[in-house]
Amino acid sequence: MTYTGYLQLEVGKKHNRSVISNSYFDGVFKITRPTYLPDGLPLLTLIHVGGGYVDGDRYKTEVKIGDGAKFALTTQASTKVYKCLKHGVSQEMDYFLGNESELFLKQDSLILYKDADFRQYTNIYMKSSSVFYYTEIVTPGWSADGLLFQYKKLAMKMKVYVDGRLEIFDHQLLKPCNQLENIMQLEGYSHIGTLFIIHQEVNDELLQELRHTLKDIADVRVGISELNVKGLVIRILACGTPVIETIFSKCEKILHDKLYKTEQINWRKN
Repeated sequence: MTYTGYLQLEVGKKHNRSVISNSYFDGVFKITRPTYLPDGLPLLTLIHVGGGYVDGDRYKTEVKIGDGAKFALTTQASTKVYKCLKHGVSQEMDYFLGNESELFLKQDSLILYKDADFRQYTNIYMKSSSVFYYTEIVTPGWSADGLLFQYKKLAMKMKVYVDGRLEIFDHQLLKPCNQLENIMQLEGYSHIGTLFIIHQEVNDELLQELRHTLKDIADVRVGISELNVKGLVIRILACGTPVIETIFSKCEKILHDKLYKTEQINWRKN
């Protein structure tokens, strides 16, 4: 099958260091050379050289993290999805985590312009001893008349398998024709932020500290829930990307202080 953009990565552990053991990219996907952070974590940036996602595009990402290895992946810029009159855009991302491995994913905002139709399928296959961290932001794109929610549909499905068993199934389905501004939908907010962390050291004390830290932030709605496995999910409703990014940064600082006793990851793109 031919993809508009294809990325395959393998990360292993060699001489007590995490290294990119294999990489392949094709189409509009490119990658930077990894930057090694002070704790030895390799950080890599995914680049889309096509300018945006258009009708009929198909994307595939596959990342394998070997036993004991760790890896961080981010994007260079926001993902822009433009008008889709026929086929829509689809993206599939598969991540495989070995024993005691760690994967950190931070995606820039997904921007849906008028008549955009976007489907994303994220599958994580991990061990109970591994760590998975993931953030995403969904936002409506600019329009000449200033109206929000002019895209057709957003469907994002995430499945997390732990030790071969499906433990988490998260499905975000947004269809502006269903009047997203109404009660029990977005209720006046326009941006959605999501943070997942699966880690054996997540506990109720950590949840309570996160709730206390985020409870007084103005003009947002924040929900924090435990997962079926050792982990939590944070969902944010806001009216802008910067406020969600600020909340993510606050959460990352707490998570790294409590779970790793280290500084949070520096995701800055130079």
